[in-house]
Amino acid sequence: MAAQSMPAEDIKRTEWRDRYRNGFFLAPMVRVGTLPMRLLAQQYGADLVWGPEIVDISIVGSERIVDEKTGVISYVKNDKDIFTTHPSEKQQVVFQLGSAGPEVALAAAKTVEQDVSGFDLNCGCPKKFSIQGGMGAALMSDPDRLCSILDILVKNIDLPITCKIRVFDDVEKTLDLVRRVAATGVSALTVHCRTRDMRPREKALWDRLKDIVNELPDLPIILNGDIYEYADVQRARDETGASSVMTARGAIANPSIFRSEGMLPTMTVAQEYLKYAVRTSNVFANTKYTLLQMYPDTKTDQFALLRSTRGYKGMCEVMGLAEFYQSEGAELIHSRAEPPDTKTKRCVAEETTKPSPKRVKA
Repeated sequence: MAAQSMPAEDIKRTEWRDRYRNGFFLAPMVRVGTLPMRLLAQQYGADLVWGPEIVDISIVGSERIVDEKTGVISYVKNDKDIFTTHPSEKQQVVFQLGSAGPEVALAAAKTVEQDVSGFDLNCGCPKKFSIQGGMGAALMSDPDRLCSILDILVKNIDLPITCKIRVFDDVEKTLDLVRRVAATGVSALTVHCRTRDMRPREKALWDRLKDIVNELPDLPIILNGDIYEYADVQRARDETGASSVMTARGAIANPSIFRSEGMLPTMTVAQEYLKYAVRTSNVFANTKYTLLQMYPDTKTDQFALLRSTRGYKGMCEVMGLAEFYQSEGAELIHSRAEPPDTKTKRCVAEETTKPSPKRVKA
């Protein structure tokens, strides 16, 4: 009854926060977190899925193109797919933004807001390219700029806004930062439980999350770090008080980590991933990279064959999906997805046999 008397704006923001509670999420991953991986993670039970970080300036000025055959929505710039999505994931996909300034961040968000369910500001990436550009973990050292980006997004985008940070060595410095972040009106906060200088092989600092949870009792806090199997989800929440949990490396190794019933064999999952990649006409190099990360045994002849593939036809043959490619896949791959040499061969073979898939600007 009390909720009915709340202003509509407050009800909306409460609902936005609630979507980040009690969940198991796919973390943002450079290269790996593209559309096929996100769709596969959702198939296996991921509650929300983060896309890979997209730098603001790269998406601004892109062209929105819809493939009428597959339904895939591509944001294209300089003949490259900057971001791809599909209407089936709209309610679950979170667009992660790399930015160093509020105005460009807002322009980027406005570009894609019709096709996503929320935005996340990357404030934790320690990679050199991100730090040098004033993005990622560099924002943690400039809280005024970090909060100015969040503030403009919260005030001008009618979708939930979140951010992802790491922890400082100093506990109080971390708490000061999260208080400022929360004050911008974000709907949730993800904490990668490592410092900027820690490497993935070092054990995540789960104990550091408790102070943040206690400091911000009303804000959903999402734990990231050292989630390798489904059982880790409840253990992490029990030990830290986190509202939800997300995984990156656990999902790279086997995206069926989201199944409460247990993980499926890696090769079974890899075949499903490849089917999604073909059906969405994912860029071949990206598909190949992701499959090689998932492959359980790098010393086999099959791995060597996979590594040597130069197009989707050969990849499907190596993965035992030759019939799938012939019956379904060959009709769906668009020209930007295949390597240049493969494109030329396909063009010659198909020039007089079938029309190109319809792709319309929208």
